[in-house]
Amino acid sequence: MKRTCLLPLAAIYGACIALLPVPKAHAQEFPPAPVIVSEVQLRPIVEEIELVGTAHPRRSSQIASETEGKVSARFKEPGQTLKRGEAILRLTNDQLQAQLVEAEADVRLYTFRRNHSRDLRASGTISEDEAIESHYEFDRARSALQDLKSRIKHLTIRSPFDGALVESLVEIGEWVDRGQEVAYAVSADTTRVYVNVPERYVDRLVPGDMTKVSFGGLGTEAIQAAIVAILPQGYEDSRTFPVIVEFINPDHRVRGGMSAIVRLTIAQPQQDLLVHKDAIVGDHVFIVRDDVAIIQQVTTGLAFQGDVAVYAEGLQAGDLAIVRGNERLRDGQAVRVLRKLQ
Repeated sequence: MKRTCLLPLAAIYGACIALLPVPKAHAQEFPPAPVIVSEVQLRPIVEEIELVGTAHPRRSSQIASETEGKVSARFKEPGQTLKRGEAILRLTNDQLQAQLVEAEADVRLYTFRRNHSRDLRASGTISEDEAIESHYEFDRARSALQDLKSRIKHLTIRSPFDGALVESLVEIGEWVDRGQEVAYAVSADTTRVYVNVPERYVDRLVPGDMTKVSFGGLGTEAIQAAIVAILPQGYEDSRTFPVIVEFINPDHRVRGGMSAIVRLTIAQPQQDLLVHKDAIVGDHVFIVRDDVAIIQQVTTGLAFQGDVAVYAEGLQAGDLAIVRGNERLRDGQAVRVLRKLQ
């Protein structure tokens, strides 16, 4: 009866032995696990930050009158487009017109006197000083005539560039003094965004660097823009420095005063070891050496565009980190590399 009980116990014991994990020494008896790898790189990591900025037209002008007169005509209204040299306003000044007639008469008079004095000087009738004085009076008269012609020409106030009229500052019938601002115009073909960058980042920006700008109010995709200026004077209260980014705005959808999100890429000053984000499993990565998966404990740092900075002893640039097929790997397991990510 005892023999009958021993036989089932022996069978159960044998089955339990069969279910135990295979010793590590026998791991190499399994076929190599297929994996995909990516090369560990040594380079500066790039941090992306988002800041709020404000859009401004690249050119804006408070157009001033170069002469005085009364507004007699207005050719453009706010919101209308402008071409360079196109008339915006016309002034009238009867006094200038009268002075022009007088100046033209003076030029004719002094032209005759100059020519006559030349003849007299040639015959020795007058001295050289008298001839020079006559020529001097002619030059003064001609200069006064040119000044009046210029002032009359500028009675028509024109646009200094292609753009749009934002505001007309005078009405028909008003008197305009020389140098008075009469209109505000902008050029919207090129837009600049002013953004205040914290001082810890500003030293790592360089004019010419590319960035992305988006406008929530427009719902458009991010626009490629270039850094054109980093202003040397910042704001003491916020410890930020104005940075200007610029982009082409051919359809004029971006308007001055719009709120913008500027995405700046900031390169870290030091170089770090970077691995593909999918190579990290918990607190370790697997490295392929001699067709074997070697586990490597790591501490992670900043991440950017699919890469993560890692810190670990023994890890070096050029190592192949496993990014696919690493979920169930064991340290020392044989692997077969199917592909290397570029």
